[in-house]
Amino acid sequence: MSVSYEYYKIFYYVAKYKSFNKAAAVLFNSQPNISRTISNLEYELGCRLFNRSHHGVTLTEAGQELYSHVEIACRHLQIGEAVTRSSNDLSHGSLIIGLSIGITSYVVNHMILPAIKIYHEMYPNIDLYLINHDTPSLIQNHRDGLLDIAIITAPLDDGNKDDKTILYSYSDILVAGQAFAFLKDKTLSLKELTQYPLISLIRSTETYQLYNSFFAAHGLQFNPKIEAAHTLQMLSFVTENLGIGCTDNMSCEKDLAEGRVLKINLKEELPRRYVAMADNNKELTPAASMFKKILLESLKQ
Repeated sequence: MSVSYEYYKIFYYVAKYKSFNKAAAVLFNSQPNISRTISNLEYELGCRLFNRSHHGVTLTEAGQELYSHVEIACRHLQIGEAVTRSSNDLSHGSLIIGLSIGITSYVVNHMILPAIKIYHEMYPNIDLYLINHDTPSLIQNHRDGLLDIAIITAPLDDGNKDDKTILYSYSDILVAGQAFAFLKDKTLSLKELTQYPLISLIRSTETYQLYNSFFAAHGLQFNPKIEAAHTLQMLSFVTENLGIGCTDNMSCEKDLAEGRVLKINLKEELPRRYVAMADNNKELTPAASMFKKILLESLKQ
């Protein structure tokens, strides 16, 4: 065989996931390397294997024919590898992931769920359990060994980032429904903001405590009229004109663009925050270690 097996392996994963980026994440490689390898393979075989578009890639007729053979070969190799692995492999077991209720929908949908999907496709016999809780509870449960992975939120200046792997940092914005359109072109002070109904996450969360401290630092009381169970619920309350809430701009990008909510300008700068994986210097299980690798690799794309 004149063509490198590695070329066929990369071809297999690009065809399987219909994406250079997803194949790169699975193979712990870079998207440019994946793209270059496919171009080299097409050159060596003398035909185009993929149709490329903004939505991903699809197999050409020649690519479909090649894939029908490569898939069989790759599956046989995967079975052979599975048979020879020791009992501490990822052919069975479980993975318990705790997600903070303060994590926004953008982070969940665009960062965490894609990694979970790739992980599940690679290791379908690993049972996955997802648990939602406030950040303090997740940290304690992780320390107590009740969670394999804890993905939490925290203020960027909490001075305690050594035992965490930061995944994403952002600043919140204030948003409100159309009933508050009279505030659209104004810039409120934090004191003026207290005159309007505020919506927050429940008081056991890190998010509530963050804003409680933020208001206190400006000599004000944080007194939300509604406490929501999670960020998606909070945004729903905002959309229904029940008050003003805080979220990252990416999570409400579509609602802002379509006019369901509007941004409220504030004189004071809201505290910067991050989403992180709690490590606590704890040795991860093989299942958790692999999920961490997949998550971090997918975030590079």
